[in-house]
Amino acid sequence: LEAPQGDCGLVNGYNWDTRVMYAICMAESGGNPKAFNPSNSNGSNDAGLMQINSIHVNSGLIGDQERFDPQKNLDAAYAIYKGSGYKAWSAYNNKAYTKWL
Repeated sequence: LEAPQGDCGLVNGYNWDTRVMYAICMAESGGNPKAFNPSNSNGSNDAGLMQINSIHVNSGLIGDQERFDPQKNLDAAYAIYKGSGYKAWSAYNNKAYTKWL
C-alpha cells in the first residue's frame, strides 16, 4: 500500500523546510505524480508533483515527460526553490498550502 502522503514524502531529501514543501506539494498535486494543468493564462502548463511549469522545459532544466517522474520533478523543484524560494508556487502565494501544515 502506498503511504497516504503519496510521493510528496520525497521532499524530505532536500535542504529546505520539508514541512512547508510537503504542504506545497500536496496543495499543488495532491501527491499525484501524474497531475497535469494544461492551460495557464500565459499558455504554459504545469506537471507532476510540484506542478513544474513548461517554461522550465523550454529553459532546459527538465524534460517535458521527466516532469511526471517524481524524483526528477523534485530535483527540478529544488533548483527552482534555490533560485526563487517558496514564491515560485501559487499554492504558497495564495496560502492554499496552509491546510496541509
